[in-house]
Amino acid sequence: MRYLTKSRFKLALECPTKLYYTGKKQYANQNLEDPFLAALADGGYQVGELAKYYFPGGHDIKSLDYVEALDETNALLEKDQVIIYEAAIRHENLFIRTDILVKQDHHIDIIEVKAKSYNKNKDSFF
Repeated sequence: MRYLTKSRFKLALECPTKLYYTGKKQYANQNLEDPFLAALADGGYQVGELAKYYFPGGHDIKSLDYVEALDETNALLEKDQVIIYEAAIRHENLFIRTDILVKQDHHIDIIEVKAKSYNKNKDSFF
């Protein structure tokens, strides 16, 4: 099954045809070898790693396999209190990975980490 992820949803908003082609091996993604995009991804990775220091003691879901990541996340969610990095959540054909998930009893916070170098409300280039 091809899940609808946040990335694929954003891609579909840009161009619905891209949603059809994305992730299919016969239509290779040319952006995978773009050094500029690779540098941006590395920057995002660094910010994500830094964010873990604000929520110490968490469990990192490293598996890229959907089923394994879901199983590991669900096992950890059995605990009353847990912090999970890269938690996997699925509902029907929707699938997401959260940057940080914090569960305290019956309350869950999902934290999405973003790298941002300026404040659009304060900084002006013109």
